[in-house]
Amino acid sequence: MWVLKAAIVSGLLLPPTLANRLYLPPVYHNGSVEVENFSVPGNLDGFKMKTPANTTSFDFWYFDAFSRNTSAAINIVFFNTGDFAANPHPLTVQISGTFDNGTQFSGEALASEGASITNDESGITGNWLGSGASFYGTNLEKPNVEYVVKLNSPRIGVRGTFKLKSRAPPHYPCNPNVDGLNTLLLPHLHWSNAVPDAQANIDLTINGTEFKVTDGVGYHDKNWGDASVITSPKYWDWGHASLGPYSLVWYDLLDYNNTEHVYAYISKNGSLMHNNCAEKAVEVRQWGANATYPPTSGIATNEGLTARFDLGGGQAFVANLTKEVIIHDQIVYARALGSVTGGIEGQEQYQGRGAYEEYVYGLLYGKS
Repeated sequence: MWVLKAAIVSGLLLPPTLANRLYLPPVYHNGSVEVENFSVPGNLDGFKMKTPANTTSFDFWYFDAFSRNTSAAINIVFFNTGDFAANPHPLTVQISGTFDNGTQFSGEALASEGASITNDESGITGNWLGSGASFYGTNLEKPNVEYVVKLNSPRIGVRGTFKLKSRAPPHYPCNPNVDGLNTLLLPHLHWSNAVPDAQANIDLTINGTEFKVTDGVGYHDKNWGDASVITSPKYWDWGHASLGPYSLVWYDLLDYNNTEHVYAYISKNGSLMHNNCAEKAVEVRQWGANATYPPTSGIATNEGLTARFDLGGGQAFVANLTKEVIIHDQIVYARALGSVTGGIEGQEQYQGRGAYEEYVYGLLYGKS
């Protein structure tokens, strides 16, 4: 595991005290944008930009959850991003997923009145004003972390609640929740994972159809950066799974020099077991008749993936995920849900479920 290293270069860290409250007006920022480059005390899930996004920056909060035994799955994202050029401003909420019968749904609501974000000792609150969507999360440095997303959006046609009770500790790409550390996945692309695994309880009505999940699997993270998230990576495989006592998260990215960057996380019974970004810390490969690496086709044409985590000392944790349903497919970006079998090689194997996504924009179109 990488040794924890504090950032000591003068001027690179933002002030150590939190800017507790932020209002973002519904307008693109005209000028350069500064983002948080190293972890700041108490701000793992806080806002990383103090302005609305310009056309080449982003800061967003991602939530997902799915059933343990049906096709019901949902993704909710609160955006402050310049990557949606057709939108009149950067503040929007997107929802997508599948009902328990596999039927897909999606919708978007603009925060026409701006966004209000508070991050303090109690936790984080985000309200995308005018969208009908808000979220709240408790302090990540205290036990029993919970998040609630509230939805009452006629624009999307959704109302109800989305609740997570965390069962795994938060982390950054290479390290746990520690101050002064690098947060990059790739140049200009940052990541923090507030809730790697959670018990999910969802009670929504979506366009008149009931959407309920009890004791499902949930997750929450965020990304931010000062260049387009669309063109920063050439390719990535990302996903998370819950099986037996284990919670897994993986990121396997390819940059435009065709260098692979990997990030591995495992917790067991709620305690951190493996958080590593060394070479081969995890290797993620899709499988099926059409599978290649780098891939030449998307999730829809492959059968699943294998994530092999190198635990050191000759030990490996291997998770094999078999695709069951496509949650969302936009050609260059797709998400799926599937069953998972895995464990430490030579030891007891467990069954569970996982969600994963593949991003192939750079493979198809290059860095435009």
